[in-house]
Amino acid sequence: MTPPARHLSLSSEEDVALRRLELGAGINVKVRLRASIVRLNASGMTVPRLAQHFGRNPQSVHNDLDRYEQQGLPGLMDGRSSGPPRRITPELDQYLQERLAEQRLWNSDLLAEALQERFGITVSRDAVRVRLLALGYSWKRGRYAPGQVPDPDVIHEHQASIETLKKGHWTANSPSSF
Repeated sequence: MTPPARHLSLSSEEDVALRRLELGAGINVKVRLRASIVRLNASGMTVPRLAQHFGRNPQSVHNDLDRYEQQGLPGLMDGRSSGPPRRITPELDQYLQERLAEQRLWNSDLLAEALQERFGITVSRDAVRVRLLALGYSWKRGRYAPGQVPDPDVIHEHQASIETLKKGHWTANSPSSF
């Protein structure tokens, strides 16, 4: 015995919303497909016919219709895949922010090492970099700069050499000094 034909009924607002999903630019292809299935079913197309038309399993078509009946438009959207749990937790985020507030030059390698030492968790430098971007941090290439203000006596002693170097002349072992 074949199951009775299943047809959804849609209000005009629901039909407009589904049509908007079907034709919307930037909408996921699967979501657009599901919106088409729901609209065509409401217009009288049977589940076996929809399955044949879209090249899908009839059970998949039933699942799409069930999701729409139970959840409405959000039921047509794909949820996020669970995937593995995040290795960098909010506690580790806080630790990273504390480290970055220090007067010290940090890079993703050093931060990964700090996480290893403090929490015993191995995190790649790329994972740290991605997490820092998500936290709103950006960076530039590190540059060498004196850690403290140079001693004025040392600057005075070497002022002539500094001025010569600024002009682009080399003083040590230059051909003119032979």
